[in-house]
Amino acid sequence: MAQTKFDRQVEETAEALMFGIGRFLGGRDMDGIKRTDATFWHPGTRVLPKVEGRVSRSSYRAGWQRLVFRMSFLSAAGGGGFWGWENQERARDLIEHRDATLQTPQTGGIGAASAAASGSLVYGLLTRERRELMREWVVPLHQALAHPARRQTECAYAPDYRPDHGRSAHYNTSPRAVC
Repeated sequence: MAQTKFDRQVEETAEALMFGIGRFLGGRDMDGIKRTDATFWHPGTRVLPKVEGRVSRSSYRAGWQRLVFRMSFLSAAGGGGFWGWENQERARDLIEHRDATLQTPQTGGIGAASAAASGSLVYGLLTRERRELMREWVVPLHQALAHPARRQTECAYAPDYRPDHGRSAHYNTSPRAVC
């Protein structure tokens, strides 16, 4: 008996749904493309060969970390929906009395914005050394190794020789700068 077009569509949809549930519970990327060497228990450290484009930060996380994030979001959404279903009268009151309902998020929003601003300031101060390391050493080294066949005239911003052993911030931009 030949399979009809509708049967084939139902089968493909069910298969895609099962693969999606498996990827969701396995903590893998939802599109099924493996981009890093991350496993369920170990975070990723490198991008796999033949992966094109930008790799998101979540691809570097271990599968259990992605699963915890997904399940937390899903439980929060489910809990909110369950509360709305069980307390329909209370939800209706909140919708009808908008002014009283919006006063609480306004004051809470000020506190949340203050916490976010102070957290950003602390994060900026704590990661300053890492950013300086990246800017001064890692990025120039990567650029030098990524393009080893550059002509000498293309090199710019090579450190100028200084008697203070290179501690000066001055750079030589001449075309004969040494790479």
